Amino acid sequence: MVNETKYGVISDVHHDPSIVPVTIDVLKKLGAEKLILNGDIGERQKSSQASQDYVAVILDAVGKSGLESYVQPGSQETFGVFQPVLEHFKGKHSNLIDTFKTQKVENGDHHLVFLPGSDFVCGGEYQIGSNEKIPSGLYIPTEQGIMPYDPKVHQALMAQGQFRGLLQYVNMHDLKRLVNDGEKTVVVCHVPRKFDSVDGAVDVAYFGEKTDGSVIPGVAVEGMIRKQYGNVSDDEIRLIAASNGLTLKEENRGNEDLRNLYAELGVTKSISGHFHESGHRAHDGRVNPIQQGTLVDELYWNSGQLDLGQTGILTVSGGKVSYQNVKLQDHLK
Repeated sequence: MVNETKYGVISDVHHDPSIVPVTIDVLKKLGAEKLILNGDIGERQKSSQASQDYVAVILDAVGKSGLESYVQPGSQETFGVFQPVLEHFKGKHSNLIDTFKTQKVENGDHHLVFLPGSDFVCGGEYQIGSNEKIPSGLYIPTEQGIMPYDPKVHQALMAQGQFRGLLQYVNMHDLKRLVNDGEKTVVVCHVPRKFDSVDGAVDVAYFGEKTDGSVIPGVAVEGMIRKQYGNVSDDEIRLIAASNGLTLKEENRGNEDLRNLYAELGVTKSISGHFHESGHRAHDGRVNPIQQGTLVDELYWNSGQLDLGQTGILTVSGGKVSYQNVKLQDHLK
């Protein structure tokens, strides 16, 4: 008999953490047996306490679900907010699994491998990188560069008013140690590998780029312009943005080094989030679309952003995978 496992996937909870318990109920009714929280489940609030309270609502709901749940940060979480809250709820709920401590799970016909963090952080402190000279670990950023975490140095910098936060560096080359069978492996990472087509790819982003190279989400740029100028055309939006030093772009922003690493290790199955414009997209390595419910050997799936009402279920059966996009509004009528 072929084993089948269904994973409910949640990521990008940016506006209302109270939607998480509702989402879990929907996923359980649809057959989810386990949960994956794939980053951006922490959102910076007005204070550290408020930020911790935000994460607490989510992790408490996940813990109370009773489902085996894998939890990892994305581009938003800070170490001092996220890690203590996770440790607290792990102590209350044994079903919560920290993917820093459990980086790989072998489930018979498939292996789950976790790569927490993001290559592009939005105020977060969990950084994915490809510099093999920097091992994964906790660091302190200083004017001279980063140094391995030392509580005494931390305290001294705090006393001098020079503390700039922490950096949890995640070296993507750890995958070389974790992946021993690419065909069986599903990599769970907040950010996707790079693709070459903007037509339906999971890594397409729409953004406004400033002259210094920094970026702002394109929808935020459009919102600000429409608020000031009213109902203007797309062409007018681009002209107004340009006059304010912003170039609106739509392009593949996935990680090139991650693409090369997946190819080296034979990884052809991965779940991502992060790019809101690409939620609920799924395709193979050539960006050929894959239909929901179709068991395949090659799948790149953006499971969607919960702040847009998007979530989903990954099914693994006989080593093959399929996906189901779930729109919450369709299940809350």
